Order: sequence, then C-alpha cells, then structure tokens
Amino acid sequence: MFKTKISHAVICAVAALWLPQQPTGDDILRRVEEQLAPVNDYTVDVQADVNMERLRIPKMKATMYFKKPDKVHFEAAGFAMLPREGVALNPAWFRQNFDATVVGRDTLNGLTVQKLQLAAKDRMVRLRQLFLWVNTERWTVEKFETIPYQGRSLTVTFHQARHEGGVFLPDTMNATFGFASEESDSLSAVYQYAPQMNEMQRPPRSGSMTVVYSNYRINTGLSDEMFEKKEKEDGKE
Repeated sequence: MFKTKISHAVICAVAALWLPQQPTGDDILRRVEEQLAPVNDYTVDVQADVNMERLRIPKMKATMYFKKPDKVHFEAAGFAMLPREGVALNPAWFRQNFDATVVGRDTLNGLTVQKLQLAAKDRMVRLRQLFLWVNTERWTVEKFETIPYQGRSLTVTFHQARHEGGVFLPDTMNATFGFASEESDSLSAVYQYAPQMNEMQRPPRSGSMTVVYSNYRINTGLSDEMFEKKEKEDGKE
C-alpha cells in the first residue's frame, strides 16, 4: 500500500510537468509587450471624430509620434486627445503600472480572449482599476474598461491590423466615457477638447470618440529632441 501511494504521487508529479501551465496575468501582459518589441518608434496620421453631450466638435486631424518607452506627442494646432492611454496604446504602460489577475476566458466580437483585472500599483496612477481583454492568438489588446472611479467610466475598443514587420497596431479605436457627477474633477481632462467647454454652465458628462489611424511609418529613428522640444512648448520642463 505504501508503494502504491508513492507510485500515485510520482504519476501526479510527472503529469503536472507535462500539462500546459496556465499563463499568469503578468505572463499575458509580457507577451503583449513582446508582440510590439520590434517597434522602437512610429509616426501615424490620426483623425478623431468626437461627440460630446451638448457640444459640437469638428473632426480633428493630427500626426502622432511615439517612441519607446513612453514618449508621445501630437503635431496639430490646438489638438488634444482623450484618452491618451487609448489613443497611444502602450502595452508596457499596463505592465509597469498594474498588477494583473486572470479573470478567465471571454468572447469578444466572436473572438475567444483572456480577460484580466488590473489594479494600479501606485495610488498616483490616474486609472485605478480596469479590465483588459487580450487576444492570446496574436497577443493584442482588444478592449479595456475602467472600473468606475471618482465618478468616471471609460471603455475603449480596438480594431488591430498587421503592419510592417508583422506587428499588430490599431487602425481604429472607439472610446465611450461618462461621469456620474457633474462636479467630478475628472472633467478637467475633457476641457482640453475646446476652450468653450470651460465656459459651459453644465459641462458634458458623457461622450464618445472614434480615432482612425493611417499611414504608419515604423522605426524611422525619431529623435529624443523632438519630444523634448514639445515638452518645453507645453511648459513641462
């Protein structure tokens, strides 16, 4: 009987070695980051169609520049974007700033995806908690949704396309956002859209935005000076 128990334990141990291990939340975020590892920088044309409650905003066009690890700026007069986390999607930002837990498999637009729950590592991170949906066949972020915080909610979905070097980058992003309270200081981020919003007696509490990306130029060797100059112009020295 003693030998039988030992044999059973050995069989279980060997079986555990052969069974595929389920990836952790950090494993999934790392694979998403690795999918974009070949991209050191890119330039892309973006067009944003913004719909805000009680406010009409014309379509906006800009050129967006991105360079690792987290340098971003937009080139267009008076152009402001919301949310930056979605427009300039940077998988490394999620892994650096959040602890990820696997919720389980989910279905999104007919795709089987992994749903993660992310909790901010630092209280200074603007988004405190969110859900993230990842396509584990190509390791792309398909959607993220914030858990309401300070009256604010945000849902962002992506349509990803393969680009130079076989990497996937968004060609369309759709965002919807809302505020439970008109007094939420989260609204200050929305005021960047247009100066007239600061003059409204009742600022908008909800809205949506669609961003279309086109003409990606990948790994052209963008200089750090380009981003440093932009920060000085914005008074962020």
